[in-house]
Amino acid sequence: MRSKAKNFRPALLILAACALATVGGCQTAHVQNSVDAKYSGDDMDAQLNFWHELATRPVTSNDDAFHGLILYFDGTDKSTNYADRVSTLKSRGMLADSFDEPPDEAIQRGVLAVAIVKGLGIKGGWVMHVVGPTQRYAVRELVYDNLFPPSSPQQTFSGSEFVGIIGKMDDYQKPMASAVSNP
Repeated sequence: MRSKAKNFRPALLILAACALATVGGCQTAHVQNSVDAKYSGDDMDAQLNFWHELATRPVTSNDDAFHGLILYFDGTDKSTNYADRVSTLKSRGMLADSFDEPPDEAIQRGVLAVAIVKGLGIKGGWVMHVVGPTQRYAVRELVYDNLFPPSSPQQTFSGSEFVGIIGKMDDYQKPMASAVSNP
């Protein structure tokens, strides 16, 4: 009986170590220095520097993602701070009225997916018609449209992934723009 208990003990230790290792996995990532704060100008050089620097970042913050979305949709970002960006996106219906995440927190794919779906006017399948563009179904629709990689709404984006999504959004809209101009 003792030999079985001795063999069981290392397995218990491994199981306990694995459980402790996963406890910290649900924490939210915070970004130390926003790229937008470094390149806050609205001229072409500042915008190019913003995109270039963001692509090197391991995580995209809410502030940087919203700055990038506004740059994409408007070509310029007249907002002077994060609160202005949030207000702009809420006024367009791209962010929920209840959104109140801090600027330095990593952008979640679900939040970004809803903003993109609404910004691009993507209607989605029957579920989105019935329940609206919830985070889950907006992510699923963008995966279906090849704008997002397979993922969950709670995942975050690296800077290069976010810049890649912006590029995919541009590619997604090109066929629609040519169909409108060539009836």
